[in-house]
Amino acid sequence: MFDNTLAFCRALPAVTTEIKWDNELRLFVGEKLFAMLAMDEPHRISFKCQPASFHRLIAQPGIVPAPHLARYHWVQLKQDDILPATELEEYLRQAYELVFGSLPEPERRNILEHVNA
Repeated sequence: MFDNTLAFCRALPAVTTEIKWDNELRLFVGEKLFAMLAMDEPHRISFKCQPASFHRLIAQPGIVPAPHLARYHWVQLKQDDILPATELEEYLRQAYELVFGSLPEPERRNILEHVNA
């Protein structure tokens, strides 16, 4: 499932990646982080979400507030098969859209121009 999740995220417009400490692949739109995938087993997935989704998600077994990012409504799935693939992809798309929407207007416009070119 990890490879499919990574492919899904990389297919979103203007996504860039960077490997950081703890062997985590960080996914960005513009200069802002929207998700992280742990490359070690078990594959943990962290992502930004809406406040209402945050509380609903952390009430489920295997999903916790993301360390150091929970105050910004980030959750962490303790392994990548906690949610069905389609539901996980929807949350990742929402995370991307939340972060994309917070980018400055010129940056959003630039990304959209490159995507539509």
